Amino acid sequence: MQKVKFTQSLSTPFYLEVKQKVNAYFASRSNNRKANAHMRSKIILIFLIFFVSYGLLVSNVLSQTQMLFTTILFGLSNVLIAFNVAHDASHDALFKKQKWNKLFSYSFNLIGVNQYIWDIKHNRSHHAFTNIEGLDMDIAQAKIARVVESSQRKWFHRYQHIYLPFIYPTASLFMIFVKDFQMFAVKKYGNSVHNGHPRKEYAILFISKLLYITYTLIIPMIVINLVWWKILVGFLIMHLIMGVFLAIILFPAHVLDDSPFPKPDDSMEIHNSWAIHQVETTTNFAANSRLITWLAGGLNTHIAHHLYPNICHIYYYDLTKIIREVAQKHEISFRDKTMFGALKSHFTYFKRLGRK
Repeated sequence: MQKVKFTQSLSTPFYLEVKQKVNAYFASRSNNRKANAHMRSKIILIFLIFFVSYGLLVSNVLSQTQMLFTTILFGLSNVLIAFNVAHDASHDALFKKQKWNKLFSYSFNLIGVNQYIWDIKHNRSHHAFTNIEGLDMDIAQAKIARVVESSQRKWFHRYQHIYLPFIYPTASLFMIFVKDFQMFAVKKYGNSVHNGHPRKEYAILFISKLLYITYTLIIPMIVINLVWWKILVGFLIMHLIMGVFLAIILFPAHVLDDSPFPKPDDSMEIHNSWAIHQVETTTNFAANSRLITWLAGGLNTHIAHHLYPNICHIYYYDLTKIIREVAQKHEISFRDKTMFGALKSHFTYFKRLGRK
């Protein structure tokens, strides 16, 4: 298989200056690029919300109205674990020792997502070849959406900007119960080809999915004094809320009306440096909001994440200011949007692509 490569060196004036200023930033903070005391407290708080809300749900001490709100809180704690803990750990960004990052990355499995597939799909495909069709698995989603111009346009894509907002809430259900299984059948991830996966990963896949269904559905149906269908409805409500948050945070970062989707030439080369490519194909939104940055695990400051995925997201708020300043100095496109502006641009793009 011919591999795609970036022709320009990382040692561009832009990237060298960013590195120099980021290094100076951490030199003034004991050079700790992993979880600090604030981040460790955040991890404890998130898992506390997760386990306490679940404990309350199966305790039979809440009214049905209280159970509904607690179910939503439990769902949000799942999203917080994904954004803030599992995602950072999968990039080795939480701890200096890899074994602890590996352990905490399995919190993906705790909330129903397969850690192994996430790693090879997200880290080796999306981060390495952002927005490059055929290499970035994150833009190769369900056929119900036309994401790139080279994909075939179906008649129903004309209405995708209308129906996609109603489909997005199912994102977590699709990821947990469909996408993970589909990805095990995919052989090409970025520049890598997987002719088979280790047997233990298949075992972990099925066992962790069974455990997830057991503690989220089977145990509640056994111990909670409610008819089974009400518990199922609560489970679906929880995932619809989770899906909304996943869609709002994850989808607008790369698929906007002004997002480029570079293509390699006939020699399978991208005539750019990897670092500048990351900046140009990624968008920040609500980057000045500390609250959204805290909740989203820094994924709203997405450019900093793509340039420094192995640095804990707790620093992205400050690093974004550095990268923005240097990018503007070197006249490199740096997209900053409001949350509303990013969502509007996201669906404007789908509207244009559906009718073109």
